[in-house]
Amino acid sequence: MLGVGGFKTAHPGFLTLLSAPETPLGSHPHQKVAVKRPFYKKYPPGSSTNPINFLIGRYTIGDELPKLFREANVLYWARSLLTFAYEYIDHCVANSSDTPPFHIPRLHFVEAGLTLSHDHTQPGHKSKSLTMPRAGYLVEELITDDFIKYIHNMDCNPMLDPYEVGYEIAEFLACTQHIQFAKTGGLAFISDYQGGLEILSDPQVLTHPYDNIFGDGNIERAVSMFKKEHNCNKFCKWSGFKLKIYEAEMETD
Repeated sequence: MLGVGGFKTAHPGFLTLLSAPETPLGSHPHQKVAVKRPFYKKYPPGSSTNPINFLIGRYTIGDELPKLFREANVLYWARSLLTFAYEYIDHCVANSSDTPPFHIPRLHFVEAGLTLSHDHTQPGHKSKSLTMPRAGYLVEELITDDFIKYIHNMDCNPMLDPYEVGYEIAEFLACTQHIQFAKTGGLAFISDYQGGLEILSDPQVLTHPYDNIFGDGNIERAVSMFKKEHNCNKFCKWSGFKLKIYEAEMETD
């Protein structure tokens, strides 16, 4: 197993498509991929709900497929929102008389697709068609870098400390949140930024007002409190981006 998240398990796998697409996913036979599947936590009878001591429970196919479609939908919208942020960044850089005093990281979300597993009919059965699907999976490009959590789902600032690998990327991703928040009129931004140094995975899209098409990770409060909790960094403060500067409010005893 590659890992266990809050909602999905991730497993190593191989993908071979009959007709290779132009996208990176499935572009060559026997491609290494990450195979993800939703789960719920099962606690033994009489045991406490310790966050560590649990068993992996699987949903019925009727409950599993809607969750997978929702995950794929979140990934689709996150890709769109990140592309939108880069288009805004590139437009600002092209039209500014000053060169940005920093390097702009180039990242993208994984290519992914939904797959279904079927039970074949038994030999001698009259029907030659496949049975109803028995399981669903989200198949993604495999991230080979060390996996880094850049921004937590309930935050709009980097999780990393300045001395840690990936901190500058985390700062930049926090700036993309600022751009998304500002240019959607405070409606939405990407959170739960995580992945490698170039490829990202498992995002959440946060909205205000709340919209359940983005799943259980959609935390409305994070959007409504963005102006008070986001702390602008060197990317946000560059004059070429023309962003309003926010400073996180300090808690007092």
